[in-house]
Amino acid sequence: MQKKDTIVIAMDIDDFITTMDIDRLRKDNKLDPVHHKKEHFIMLNFSHQGRQYDVENLLTPGCSEFLRFLFDHEYVRPAFFSAGVRDRNDDLGKKVVQMLIDTGGKSDWIDRYDVYSREDCLDTTRFRSSDREYYAKLQPENFFGNYKKDLRMIHYGPETYYQMVRNMFEDKSALVPDPEKDDDMLKNIILIEEDPSYLVLGQQKNMLLSPTYHHPRPYLINYQGEDTPFDSKDEIYGFKSANTIFYAAGVLDRAFERYLSEDKTLPNILWEEQGEFWYHRDEKRFPDHFFTRGRDVLRKYNPELNFAVAGSESESDLESD
Repeated sequence: MQKKDTIVIAMDIDDFITTMDIDRLRKDNKLDPVHHKKEHFIMLNFSHQGRQYDVENLLTPGCSEFLRFLFDHEYVRPAFFSAGVRDRNDDLGKKVVQMLIDTGGKSDWIDRYDVYSREDCLDTTRFRSSDREYYAKLQPENFFGNYKKDLRMIHYGPETYYQMVRNMFEDKSALVPDPEKDDDMLKNIILIEEDPSYLVLGQQKNMLLSPTYHHPRPYLINYQGEDTPFDSKDEIYGFKSANTIFYAAGVLDRAFERYLSEDKTLPNILWEEQGEFWYHRDEKRFPDHFFTRGRDVLRKYNPELNFAVAGSESESDLESD
């Protein structure tokens, strides 16, 4: 089935594609030549509210390969969507995409991505106490948060959406979710996010929920085995949270495969593949097979790439594989 509609894949930045936990890596001399290439360190230089900031970010394991995977799908338009400030996000997006181009990507990628920021979020802190009933219509149960990444903003465009937000305080119905209308409007928009509190009610199907990037120790190594090395008692905050990009790649690869062969929208396919696991808080939340599928996908861009796992006491065991 030929499908040519552009699919927007918007990605969270912090604790998904980047981390700032860098100092200990250098201090302990634990820089891995596969996961921590020179170009994976991104120094941001931006001004915000009269102050100059110089902040270093490190791409998470497999991130550059994942971004190449997205750009290689001609019907995909990647986007960065972080609740960080626009000045910072614009600088990061430009430098990351330029790095991909400089290391073998296509020059037209620099014009084929978007950046969305805190200024593009629905700021619910502006709601008065009398607006609580209205706010409940935007807020999924048990997923509370001040800033909402309303994907309708991507559909309408920032200028039109901002006007809708301004109208909201006079017309309460302006942004109330309309399931039938919103499903059609957002059928080609996906948000990869590690924190579901950014959800707007009714957009659950559009979110690929990934583990929050975290590692139980401040350094990583490139695992050399072919199995999936995790401790089932600590997998969400151990192996799975160190390999969040692999998971997202596996889910998307499966979703794209089905999207091109089935008469279903991408959000519906995504929900069938991983949506039901959202409400689990155990090993079912992020199915194992998506990690290994993601590893296979990302190795097409870097055959040396493997899972990130902890070093220290397990390091000698891993080296013997």
